[in-house]
Amino acid sequence: MRRTKEDAAETARQILEAAQKLFLDNGYDNVSLDEIAAAAGVTRGAIHWHFKNKQGLLLELRHQAIRPFEELAENMAASPGKASLSRFNSVVFEVLCRLQKDPRQQGMSRCMIRLDIALAENNPDCGKAFRQELHAIFARIFRSVERDCGLPPPWNADSAASALYAAVDGIYVSWALGVGTVHLVPDGQLLLKSLFEIWENPGA
Repeated sequence: MRRTKEDAAETARQILEAAQKLFLDNGYDNVSLDEIAAAAGVTRGAIHWHFKNKQGLLLELRHQAIRPFEELAENMAASPGKASLSRFNSVVFEVLCRLQKDPRQQGMSRCMIRLDIALAENNPDCGKAFRQELHAIFARIFRSVERDCGLPPPWNADSAASALYAAVDGIYVSWALGVGTVHLVPDGQLLLKSLFEIWENPGA
């Protein structure tokens, strides 16, 4: 049974890896499930089993994109005394740099935003789920920072998470949709740096 689970996890990983490469290279709308199956060396049925459809693949890729924040939240929560805003800041900046360096990511991000809108039209809760998940991860990180370093009043973990989420979401959407001349680097980094500086001195 354990081997079967390991095989299933590896198959899912291969499918996701193939889908991501094809989406980035050719554009989400121009890739079929048959092409993904061929690239991953699996049947189309295997894709339906693991991810249901192309939307399921895109949603899983979006979840994978926030995995660095999940890992940081888990690590900080389990390591009293080691939480710091600098670690959080570094992870945020690394994610922005990775997205900015690959022009293909902008098209993928537009597809994710479009999918969010489509899902929200049919079920408003679907549109909220991802935003709530990312906000919750930010709040977990800030709770660890508050525990180990403190936050300057009137900030607390939830209000800091809300402010950071609003900034990150605004920058990301503006960049993905090509609003004005917004760039994740350096524009987004500069804005977020100013926020982190507010939280860095609890005694201020």
